[in-house]
Amino acid sequence: MRSSDTAWHRLLLLLLLGFALCGIAQAAAPPRIELTATPAWQGWSRPGRSTEIDIRLSTDTTVRATLEVLAGRQTVRSDIELQPGRVSRLHIPVGSVGTGAVTVTLTVAPEAGSPAGPPERRELVIAQSESPLLGVGRATGGPVGFEGFHTVALGAPDLPRNASAYSSIDVLILDAPTLGALDQRQLAALLAHAAACGRIVLLNADAGVRQALEGAGGCGGHTLMTATSLGEARQMLGSSLAASLPTAIAAAGLAELSRPAQATWNRLAVALAVYFAAALLALLFFVAWPVPLLVPVLAAAAVLALLHTVPPPSQLRVWSEGESGAQVARYQAWQQFSGQLRESLRVPIPPQLAAAAQPCDPAQPMRLNFDAARGQVASAEFETRLFRQVRLCYSGSFPMARALTSEVRADGLREVRNAGPAAWPAGLLLAQGKVHALPAVAGGAHTVIGAVVGLPPGGALARTAMARVRPDPDGVAALWPLELAGVADVSIESKGWLLVSAVPR
Repeated sequence: MRSSDTAWHRLLLLLLLGFALCGIAQAAAPPRIELTATPAWQGWSRPGRSTEIDIRLSTDTTVRATLEVLAGRQTVRSDIELQPGRVSRLHIPVGSVGTGAVTVTLTVAPEAGSPAGPPERRELVIAQSESPLLGVGRATGGPVGFEGFHTVALGAPDLPRNASAYSSIDVLILDAPTLGALDQRQLAALLAHAAACGRIVLLNADAGVRQALEGAGGCGGHTLMTATSLGEARQMLGSSLAASLPTAIAAAGLAELSRPAQATWNRLAVALAVYFAAALLALLFFVAWPVPLLVPVLAAAAVLALLHTVPPPSQLRVWSEGESGAQVARYQAWQQFSGQLRESLRVPIPPQLAAAAQPCDPAQPMRLNFDAARGQVASAEFETRLFRQVRLCYSGSFPMARALTSEVRADGLREVRNAGPAAWPAGLLLAQGKVHALPAVAGGAHTVIGAVVGLPPGGALARTAMARVRPDPDGVAALWPLELAGVADVSIESKGWLLVSAVPR
């Protein structure tokens, strides 16, 4: 009996030891991660443009991880939590750098009792086309070519969810099946691209899709075309490409609208004044050795603490344009940060502008923190120096409800009518090289402006606006201040303008 009991005890101990070892082995196994990364537009883009990386993640256990997408000197970073049995999908906008190399890295945070395992890494190459790109989304039919363009055959999955990625494509042809297969985010990005005067041909699209896109088309709808055959589409593209379009305002033009930021100089002057005042008082009233030395040291420490606690000043300038009666206006925005210390600075991105946030200078090292839940950039991090200027650029569109007509009467006076239902605020009228004061006008009402009271454009604002108005006699536009209370943070000094081209009568 004793021998039998001993054998059973040994067997039981061996079984328990085996279960323990299995449990330890299972706990020690790193999570299994599946990572796929696919660029938009079949991996094509053009130098200096933006594109998008479609990233899919799945795992066999709950893990926290950090995703980093490196393109040139910019990094997009996102902290995410992966759940078993569920595919996490992120659409990351990135700049198309000269080499076309993009690195996607996923690093799993170590958990108690479970090792993190090695990072998952994918290397992508974005093909850089020297010729303009023609994207063709056709469910059926043979290849499509257009002289002078490089054609990229597309399916619905190749179209991006970020409007900024459409800068990779110069012309787009989409048929009804491809349009019908787009999800809501893809449709929203396509609408934003149409509002930004993107050249799009709809091939045999149904009436509902045509109506939705035509209402969102910018540049008076001249860049949004509908065709019933491929031959008609080619003809429309040729006519559209022969007509020039208004170019986006450059960052230098927006910078001209900003007065030099004096806040950093003012803070430095105050800090130096406090320092020298403290040192002078210490020398005048204290003779004992430690005090004259300690007071300037303490004053310097207080100045440095003040500069560390007070955030650096920021300026935001938004320039928007639209056509009379259009449903949307397109905008470019420029945000400048003035450095006051050698430090790493993290700044929030206004949510309303985050869809196309990027550094104005591609050579500027910067990390953009991507909010996976909202699907957009939440903040930016970069190094600052005293008096160093770092700039972020934005672009996009927003709903607009302004309509105006203009005509010169027989008596030489100009009649400007508010053809919309909402009242206008006071602004400026730009016509035939002169700037006129434009009073507030109620919906459906009109005002009369004398031709002799106009002045040549003076100042950066008037010069910038006049340069955006057509030089012909029918080139008339109104300029109003743009309300930005719902866009900018209270710590941001912001200004914006809306320029609307009039419809001649």
